[in-house]
Amino acid sequence: MALLILLNSQAFSQEKIKLKDNGTKIKTKSMSKDQNEYLRSDSVEEAALALISKSWMDAMLSHNREALEGLMASEYTLRKGDGTVVMERAGWLNNLFTKLTITRFEQTNISTQVHGDVGIITSNYSWAGTFGTNPFDSKGYLTDIWLHRNNHWQVVTRTSGLFEGSKRMDGK
Repeated sequence: MALLILLNSQAFSQEKIKLKDNGTKIKTKSMSKDQNEYLRSDSVEEAALALISKSWMDAMLSHNREALEGLMASEYTLRKGDGTVVMERAGWLNNLFTKLTITRFEQTNISTQVHGDVGIITSNYSWAGTFGTNPFDSKGYLTDIWLHRNNHWQVVTRTSGLFEGSKRMDGK
């Protein structure tokens, strides 16, 4: 089924997502053609979750604390590829607002799956910036797990790993 998704703004509430089947691929009113490639999906649920996930990254880049608070579950954790917990929600938010400067962020090869109240988004990323005084330039993969509860989606965990040759946030 093909879909059309319209947004009132890039930082939208989940209640404002409007979905319509118009016989075309997924598009968004406020995004460029290249950004629309992010949102290919086969179902309304997957398309909506892809947009919500994008709004999470947009909120991270714009330091929109209110949006982040709503999109991240209280039990959110960031994990390494081996499952080790790197940090919990409070630490992640603290780092974002006090230590992290992002100069470039790209997310590609995005795949969204929805199974009932569980959503899985896998992707590749590329980003650069500084963490404290340490510059970084990293590429890798992401797996985000989202839960649908109380009538909205929240991310509960992100697992990330680096591709070879990346410069980590700790300067190594």
